[in-house]
Amino acid sequence: MFRCIRRLFLALLTSVGMLNASVAEPAPEIFWWYWDRPAGQLPPPAPGVGAAVVVTHLILSGEAVFRQSRRNALPLPDGVMVIPVIHVEVDPAHPFAGNAAQLHGLRDAVIDAAVRGTPAWVQLDFEARQSQRAFWLAAVHAIKAALPTTPRLSVTALASWCHGDRWLADAPVDEVVPMYFRLGRVRPAFVSRSAAGVDEPLCAQAHGVADDEPDWPVALPGRRYVFLGRGQRSSTESQRRPLS
Repeated sequence: MFRCIRRLFLALLTSVGMLNASVAEPAPEIFWWYWDRPAGQLPPPAPGVGAAVVVTHLILSGEAVFRQSRRNALPLPDGVMVIPVIHVEVDPAHPFAGNAAQLHGLRDAVIDAAVRGTPAWVQLDFEARQSQRAFWLAAVHAIKAALPTTPRLSVTALASWCHGDRWLADAPVDEVVPMYFRLGRVRPAFVSRSAAGVDEPLCAQAHGVADDEPDWPVALPGRRYVFLGRGQRSSTESQRRPLS
């Protein structure tokens, strides 16, 4: 049974090109986020663009943890650098326990993605609420302690975590990606804040935007991640960015 599961997991990584990644290769300055959607709805990366691919969904429900591998295979061109992404959701229908089993399940999901193939980075996408921050920090410490020397650990962050509501200073991560999209009515406020710089130094290494929203009007620092909300938007538009 274990061998069968392992073969399936390796097949999944091969289908998204992860086994062809090189740890020695420098990471591109632009990555496109590939959520778990049918490949026909997603454009292939433009030349020189990497792919941050959701390979695992983790659902924390009550005291339980449920893990699901990517359902849709994603063929990618040869030579594309792939970052495996572990996406975490907390089930709002059941009070979140934040127990040891859930922490270990999250840690193991990230480590499993990190040790299959040769990714240079692995990314955790977990939008923790304020009541879940202690769990988030404990999980990130556990992940970092268990990771081999490579890959490096990237995490996504709400924009508020990097401007004003700062609590990431003690997070043992190599990259924080504040998400400057789906901000609704507070978008103008974050445009103003980002124009003055990024409050949290960890958040100055990368940023995330979406291809189905207006371009961010001021320069943002670091590597760019693009959420493919529209999916079929042209490669030129998705790569466009103000000069830092």
